Amino acid sequence: MKLLMVKGKIFLALIACLSFSACIKDKVTRTYTIQTPVFASKAAVLAGISAAPAREIKETGKIFWLGSWIFMSDPARGIHIINNSNPAAPKPEAFIALPGNIDIAVKGNTLYADLFTDLLVLDISNPLNPVLKKTIKDVFPERAWVNGFYLDSTKVIVDWIKKDTTVDIEDGSRPMPGFGCINCSFAELNSGAGKSSEGKGGSMARLSILNDNLFVVNTGKLLSYSLSNYQDPAFQGELILGWGIETLYPFKDKLFIGSSNGMYITDIQNPASPQLLGSFTHATACDPVVADDKYAYVTLRTGNFCAGNSNQLDILDVSNLMQPKLIKTYPLSNPHGLALKDPFIYICDGKSGLKVYNVSNKQAIQLKQQLDVDDAFDIIIRENLALVVGKKGLYQYKIQADGKLDFLSRYGF
Repeated sequence: MKLLMVKGKIFLALIACLSFSACIKDKVTRTYTIQTPVFASKAAVLAGISAAPAREIKETGKIFWLGSWIFMSDPARGIHIINNSNPAAPKPEAFIALPGNIDIAVKGNTLYADLFTDLLVLDISNPLNPVLKKTIKDVFPERAWVNGFYLDSTKVIVDWIKKDTTVDIEDGSRPMPGFGCINCSFAELNSGAGKSSEGKGGSMARLSILNDNLFVVNTGKLLSYSLSNYQDPAFQGELILGWGIETLYPFKDKLFIGSSNGMYITDIQNPASPQLLGSFTHATACDPVVADDKYAYVTLRTGNFCAGNSNQLDILDVSNLMQPKLIKTYPLSNPHGLALKDPFIYICDGKSGLKVYNVSNKQAIQLKQQLDVDDAFDIIIRENLALVVGKKGLYQYKIQADGKLDFLSRYGF
């Protein structure tokens, strides 16, 4: 009897220990690369904006194509200016150091670029001597926070210091907040994306120029600025859209806006007063969009900032702009930017590369080509040329009559 009582007590003690983590703790060590910010005075950074001869690309970012020039953000570091007079042999010309930059647009000799929360206007008549003409404050208020660090109106982050740190933790637990960025790239640290004379951005853009108007999206609004004076944009109106706004794509007098939970269609016939026409809601996922008169093509993807579980292409009927309707969904790997050249669509599908589909039959699109572009991110098409940005640089292709791409060049690393 006593033996049974002793065994019973031991059994109860074991149950108690299993119920409370304090009884048994498996200690393990983990090593993380911690990145802490280096702050600088915003006034000093703005006063010191300058350009240098072309330098090596550290990380590829968003792109803008104007005439024979390509502008590409090196996320959080600055902007590469590339002479593309010969697409088979692009020539880097200059680099504008601009901490916190992600988005760009160009009209004439004027460059529009973000610097964390602010939108800058630069005269680049001489790319090697950019001149700051105007600073529009708080256009991107969400970017006052960068990986848990707050930027007040007087400072910006100009660099990150990396340090390997080993910590003792309980098995299965996560590091406590406040360590700084862990194993992050510059793009992750700073994210929250016509006529040849007008220039063209990719489908991941958050800045777009139509005629003499600049349209900008932040996480909650569409903002409109008049460019009657290119170097002095004047605010003229806004449209509150909600939350999670990510990209905008212009088509004629419409803007198709991608958000983390859907697509919005806005009328900009009166640029000073954008009007919401219709919307389409989908599961939470990152969401760029391209469109034509009848259809919109939306890519959904999972990712660090998207919190979704969808990787797919949605094709929508937008013949009735006020009531977009889903036609068909196609699975993809991890799609990002895309471009349309009817009847073909070109999709940057992350590690699966660049994919070319014939979309003549919306119910049964056909894969025509798949190219090995490492971490394909975004694409711009102009006439019979395609400019693709991937992890290892900028790729250029000639578009054939059958929609397939012939390689011309790669500039990068």
